[in-house]
Amino acid sequence: MNDRYYSLLKEQAAGIPNATVRTTFDRLIELHREIDSMTAKVRGDTDLSAQGRTKKARDEVKKNAWKMIRAKAFASRLNERIDEKRAKIELPPIDKTDAAGAVLRSQVRDRLPKSPKEIKALLPTMSLLYLQTILEAPELVGADRETAEAARTLAINIVHPGKLDELERERAAVQLLTNATAAAADAMRDLIELPNAHALTDFLNQAVPDQRHIEADVERETELAAAA
Repeated sequence: MNDRYYSLLKEQAAGIPNATVRTTFDRLIELHREIDSMTAKVRGDTDLSAQGRTKKARDEVKKNAWKMIRAKAFASRLNERIDEKRAKIELPPIDKTDAAGAVLRSQVRDRLPKSPKEIKALLPTMSLLYLQTILEAPELVGADRETAEAARTLAINIVHPGKLDELERERAAVQLLTNATAAAADAMRDLIELPNAHALTDFLNQAVPDQRHIEADVERETELAAAA
C-alpha cells in the first residue's frame, strides 16, 4: 500500500472517539506496514528461489499470525457487543394487570391492517401505544419478525431518542476497522500465496493453535471499548 492509503487510515483512526478502538486501529495500521515491508524484503531477496521466498514469507508471517488473529477477533467481538447493547435497551413494560390498558390494546389490534406489508408501511406514523401493541403479540396482528424488529426500533427512538444513532456511530467506527483489517489480511494472504480468506484463516489457526490468551485480551479490550 502507498503512503496515501496509510494517511487515510490515520485520518480515519484519529476521528474515532473511542480510545480503545482508536488504539486497535493504530496497531492494525502498523501491522499492515509490517506486512508491506516484509513483502518487499522477501520478494527482493534474489538469493532465494521462488519456493524459498514462499517458505521465508510463511515463516515470517507465522511470527505475526497472532496479531492478525487478534485484529480480526477484536472487530468481530466488538460488533457482537454493539448488538448486545442494542438488545439490552429496555422499553416501558406493559402492565398485564391493567384491564383498561388491555382493552385499549385489543382495540388497537382490531384497527391494524391485516397485511404484514401494510402494517410495515404504517409503522413510521404509529404512536408508542400502537408500536407496543405490535410488540406485545406480533403473531396476533400478523407481523413477521422483520416488522416486529422495525417496530422495536421505532419504539426505542421514541423512548430513548438518539440512543440508536449513538450505537450506529459506534458500528460505523467498527466497520472502518473491519474494512482495514480485511485489507491487511488480503496483503498477508497475497504475501504467503494463499488462494482465499478461508485458507488464510486455516494458516493462522495452525500457526497459533492455542488462542486462549488472545481471546482473553480481546474480551477485556472490547469490554473497555463497549463501556466507553
